[in-house]
Amino acid sequence: MVSIRWKLVFMYLSLVFIVMLVSGTFIIVSISAQENERARQELEQYAAYIEEQVIYQYDDPSQFSGGLAGLVITNPSQSNLRGHILDKDGNTVASSLTTDSSSYLSFNGSAVISALAGEDRFVSGKREADGNGQVKEWISYAHSVKDASGKVEYVVYVQMDGESSRQSLNRVTSTILIASLLALLLAGAVGMLFANTITDPITVLTKKANLLARGKLEQHATVKSNDEIGQLTRSFNTMARELRKNVTEVESQRDKLEIVLQNMTDGVLAFDENGILIHANKICYDMLEIDDILISLDWFLEKLSLDRSCIKPGGKERVVSQDGKYISVTLVPYSAGNRLNGVIVVLHDITRHRQLDDMRKEFVANVSHEIGTPLTTIKGYAELLIDGAIDDREVAMDFLKEIDVAADRMKLLRDDLLDLSRFDTKVNKFNFERDDLVELIDGCVRQNVVVASQKNQTITFKRPKKPMYIMADPARVNQAITNIISNSVKYSPENAAIRISARETDKNYCVSIADNGIGMPKEALGRIFERFYRVDKARSRQMGGNGLGLAIVKEIMDAHRGSIRVKSEEGKGTEMILTFPKAPKENSQNV
Repeated sequence: MVSIRWKLVFMYLSLVFIVMLVSGTFIIVSISAQENERARQELEQYAAYIEEQVIYQYDDPSQFSGGLAGLVITNPSQSNLRGHILDKDGNTVASSLTTDSSSYLSFNGSAVISALAGEDRFVSGKREADGNGQVKEWISYAHSVKDASGKVEYVVYVQMDGESSRQSLNRVTSTILIASLLALLLAGAVGMLFANTITDPITVLTKKANLLARGKLEQHATVKSNDEIGQLTRSFNTMARELRKNVTEVESQRDKLEIVLQNMTDGVLAFDENGILIHANKICYDMLEIDDILISLDWFLEKLSLDRSCIKPGGKERVVSQDGKYISVTLVPYSAGNRLNGVIVVLHDITRHRQLDDMRKEFVANVSHEIGTPLTTIKGYAELLIDGAIDDREVAMDFLKEIDVAADRMKLLRDDLLDLSRFDTKVNKFNFERDDLVELIDGCVRQNVVVASQKNQTITFKRPKKPMYIMADPARVNQAITNIISNSVKYSPENAAIRISARETDKNYCVSIADNGIGMPKEALGRIFERFYRVDKARSRQMGGNGLGLAIVKEIMDAHRGSIRVKSEEGKGTEMILTFPKAPKENSQNV
C-alpha cells in the first residue's frame, strides 16, 4: 500500500516540476524566438546592403565579387555573415567567400528555390559546409531582386553562423535544468514537512479505527487542531460513542439477518412493518426485471397479483407467471415478541423446470404420435390380411408394401431418436480428418440429383476453383448437407432450382443451399432447429418428415465447431448457411 505521505510529496514535486518545465520551456522558446528574429533582421539588412551597394552599383555581374569583398571590409561587424549572389537560373555569380569563380558553392535549398520563384524565405538550423569545407549550422535568408517587369533577375543568398546562438541557447537550457533540480530538492524537503503535518494525525486515527474494528469500543483521540484534521478527530470520537450506543440495536437486527440468511436460496427481499424495502439481493431485480430499489410491499404484491392474505406464519409457496417466467414466491412474516416487524420474501425462478417439463410432455406426445401413426397403419393392414385379404395376392402385396413403408418410417424415427440421444449423452464418435469440403458437397449433389429429377428440379453447385480443407467427419458432414438438400427437394415445387455455393472468409468456409420453394414464416425461423418442430405439420407428415432432421444437423454443426443459420421468406424460398472452421495447414499440428 502506498502511503498518502508519499502521494502528497509526489503531487507537490509534480506541481513544482510542471511549473519549472512550463516556465523553462517558455524562456527557452522566447530566447530562441528572439535570436531568430535578431538573425532575421541582420540577414535582411545585409541582403539589402548587397542589393543596394553591389547589384545596383555594378552593371557587370563579374564585378559583383569585388563589390561583396569591399562590402565586408567596410562592415567589419558583419564578419560572421557570408553573402552570395545567384542569377535567375540559380547559378552563383558572386560570393563573399572567394573571388575565384571555380570555387563558388552551389545552392539549391528551399530558401533559394522560394526566392527564384519570387518569394523571400528565411530558414534557420540548416547545416552546410563553410568555405573551408567544415559543416556548420547556418541561418539563411534568400531575397529575390526583380527587374522593372517584376521578373526575378538575381537572388541574394546570405547566411549567418548559427553555432554561437545555439551554444548560447544550450547554456540557458543547462542553467534552467540545474535550477529545476535544486527547486525539486527543496520542494521535496518542504513536501515531507507538509505531508507529515497531515498524515501523522491520520495515522493515529487509523490505529484507533483498527482497534475499534476489533471490538475495542473504548477509543478516544486527542484533538490537537481546529482544522479539517481536528474536525475528523471529533467526528471519530462521536462515531465511537454512537457505535457503543448502537450495539444493542445491532443485536436486535442480528435475528432478522439470521432469517434472511436461512432463506437465501434465491432472491430474498425484506420489508419492515411499514412495507418499506430494507434488504434485497441483486437476483431479485434480475428476476423481477426492475432497477428501482425504492419499492414497497404493496407494489410488490400488486406486480405479482398477490394480496396480504398470502403472508402467513411458516410461509406458503405460490407460483406466479411474470413476463414469461414462472416464479415461486414464499412470504414469511417475522416478529419480535408479539409485534410484527416485517416480511421476508423468498423468490425462486422455476421457469427452466417448467420449460423442461413442458418439453418432456411435448416430446412424449410427439414420439407417441409419430410411432402411433405407422403402428396404426401396420396393425390395420395386418388385420385386413388376417381377415382374408392375404388370399388376393395383388391386394396383399399392396398392403405389405404399405406395412413396409410404415416400418421404414418407424425405423427412421428410431434411428433419429437414437442419434439425438447419443448427441445428448456425448457418446457419438466422430472420425475427424482433413477433407476437402468442395468434394464433400459434390458428392452430396450427386446423391440427390436423381431424387430431384423426379420432380424436374435442378441442383446446381457453383464449384470453387480451389479446395476448401476442413477438419470433419465426412459421413456426418454428408448427412448434414444431404438432409438440407433433401428438405429443399421436398418443400420446393416441380421445376424448382436448388442453388449451392461455397465461399471463403478469413477463418471459415460458408456453404449456402438456397431454393425457391414454399419458404417459412418469420415467426418459425427461431424454432426450426427444435426437436419435432414442423412449420406445417400436415404437409411435413405427408412428405415423410418427423421434425428431427434439422435438430440433428444442428448437433452435427456444433460438434464441428461450426454453425447453421437460416434465411427464409414465405412463398419465396429458403436459404440455409453452414459455416465450417478452416483446417490448419498440413505442416501444423492438428488440434
